[in-house]
Amino acid sequence: MARSIPAQFTVEQRQFMTAVTTSRRHLFLRATAGAGKTTTLTEAAWHLEERGVYFAYNRHAVSDLQPRLPDRVRALTLHAHGFRLLQQHLGSPLQILDEKGRLVASTVIPDRTQLHAPAARAWTIAREEGLHLLTPERAEWLADRAEWTAAPDELVDLIPVFHQVGADLWSDAGAADFTDLLWLPVTLGYGVGSLPLALVDEAQDLTPLRQRYVLHLLGLNGVSASPGRLIFVGDSDQSIYTWAGADPMALSRLKERVDALELPLSVSFRCPREVVRYARAHSSFIRPAPRAETGTVEHVSAETATYERGDVVLCRTNAPLIRLALELMSRNLSVAVTGRDLAQRLRDGVTEAFPPSFENDAVTDLVRAYLEPVAAPLKVRVSTGDQGARRALTELLDVGRCLRYLAWVVSRRTGVGTQADALTLLGQLCREDAEADVLLASVHRAKGKEWQRVTVLYPELMPLSQGDEAEERAVQFVAVTRAQRVLRFAYGKEAWAAQQLVMPGVLPAAEVEEAASELPVWAEELDDAGPVPSPVLAMSVMPPSSGCRSMLPALPEGGPTVAAVMDPRGAWPLFGGGTPMPLGLVRERLAALAEEDRTLLRMWAEGGLTLLQGVEAPYVGVHEAHLALFERAARQARLAIPAMFGTGVPVCVFEGPLLRVRLARKVRLSGRVLRVALGDLELRFDRLSGELLDGAEPLAPFIRPAELGRLQAS
Repeated sequence: MARSIPAQFTVEQRQFMTAVTTSRRHLFLRATAGAGKTTTLTEAAWHLEERGVYFAYNRHAVSDLQPRLPDRVRALTLHAHGFRLLQQHLGSPLQILDEKGRLVASTVIPDRTQLHAPAARAWTIAREEGLHLLTPERAEWLADRAEWTAAPDELVDLIPVFHQVGADLWSDAGAADFTDLLWLPVTLGYGVGSLPLALVDEAQDLTPLRQRYVLHLLGLNGVSASPGRLIFVGDSDQSIYTWAGADPMALSRLKERVDALELPLSVSFRCPREVVRYARAHSSFIRPAPRAETGTVEHVSAETATYERGDVVLCRTNAPLIRLALELMSRNLSVAVTGRDLAQRLRDGVTEAFPPSFENDAVTDLVRAYLEPVAAPLKVRVSTGDQGARRALTELLDVGRCLRYLAWVVSRRTGVGTQADALTLLGQLCREDAEADVLLASVHRAKGKEWQRVTVLYPELMPLSQGDEAEERAVQFVAVTRAQRVLRFAYGKEAWAAQQLVMPGVLPAAEVEEAASELPVWAEELDDAGPVPSPVLAMSVMPPSSGCRSMLPALPEGGPTVAAVMDPRGAWPLFGGGTPMPLGLVRERLAALAEEDRTLLRMWAEGGLTLLQGVEAPYVGVHEAHLALFERAARQARLAIPAMFGTGVPVCVFEGPLLRVRLARKVRLSGRVLRVALGDLELRFDRLSGELLDGAEPLAPFIRPAELGRLQAS
């Protein structure tokens, strides 16, 4: 008996399941945070007859997944699969040689011991990036990533030699490291075309090597007569591992490479409505579930914030987490700062920066001396405007601050500390302990996880000015969407004093607007007009008297004054509403609208800016729903779907979440009036502004000024 699709599946999930079962195409499921992607992908496995592998992103996910999959589909990480392939070809037990990179470096450059560690890192990165040969530009980029302190051009000659020595160590001694688990099968042809089906989770985090490995197994590299099928899940809005080698274009490259059909999974079942509102400041793709709880978003000062058992604290950088963890330990709260890579880097730093015994007054100089060999060349390149060097320097200085905090704590009581005490304290802080009272993690370490109450510490640190714009936006999105019930933003002293609060986005129109009891006459008639190629959908319009829950936080107790600006505009007033909004933010949003080419939006925004002249209070009371509605109209106009065929007067018509250009027949052009017929409906537009003469409003049909100019010239 065929397995039925779960009754609770959404329309989007059902559409995906239909594509899985009725098509042989490769599929890309774009899934937002908390959208049930794992549930959806595991369900797909039950509806497919092929033998295959579900590639999960870590071992913990594998152990959770296997009981949920049919026997014919195995849950594995990519590297576990690669280990099996190498084991088959070796013929004897495979032992992973973690220090293979250093061994390769010591073989090629034996006398330059200080470069063995960065050389090993450079070789690992080159393999992950699929770099067999380097250009001078790529060599400079690789030197940044690997913290290679010698001339970057040296890597142009060294990397090919590293590859050859690494391959010889495999063929002669069976020596392979973690990266080799994928690199060797791809470069030596092991397992090509051996997999009929691959289900890939978190595909946005795939490095170029990991992409090549999946395509290699499926025979999608052009060498297999009957290639397998690829179904992959990911979300570019959560692509936060570019710094670690993930390909920022992984999803689009895979989609284009295999001609995959893209399907959405946009409804978040994890995040309550208010959390989704803040998440939409960074992604317009995410939507709240229809029956989602309201949830809570709080804005607090980091200085006075309190923490309780079960709290999770996230931050863009690590030093604030270490400092807070030390403070919470002094209050007898157990803490755990997660991240094995951070712990290892700090252990290395403690052992290299500090002697067995050191004085408290010497801590800053010791850390500076430890960082300087790497920091000095980075500073030179930063002075030339090198953004990659600037980011590397920021990360290095973050490590330095962590080391100083640790050393100061162990030496402040007596004035003298020991390396052993610093390592002991580090072990107490950086551990994987889910039972700790408070968990602390960088945003990157929080990826894929969720908690009831999440505090984002120092949100003003995001986005990093030296970071990639798209990646930094994704980091903010991931930080916000870890919260299942309560989301708190804990601000530093200056940001809190200035009330520089994180601003939310706008919920989809159906969430912001309440349907009016009566649609405008033109909308009713246009909905019934026919026959036309695409019927106009009924639109949601909020009359001026309709209520709308505030998208902004309440002012803190004793906070700044809210200006009450009189707005004489009767139909769509902006000012005089019950939502306090920072004056600078109001001006910024109005200035953006004032640049729109549509007359109604531009004049409304310019009128609002005029009314703000002379206002000095830090906040102003607004009708936030009206502002959101005008911004929605502008956003949809920028993404208008053009008319593909025919001639006529291009009329912009809002159809639900879309704006479509429909071709109308010109009836008459005289004086200030342009009459057109759209289906059986006749519409009258102002020939100067392009707005309806009867019922102009944000979501009413309109004609762009450029089209009016062409009409009048013809």
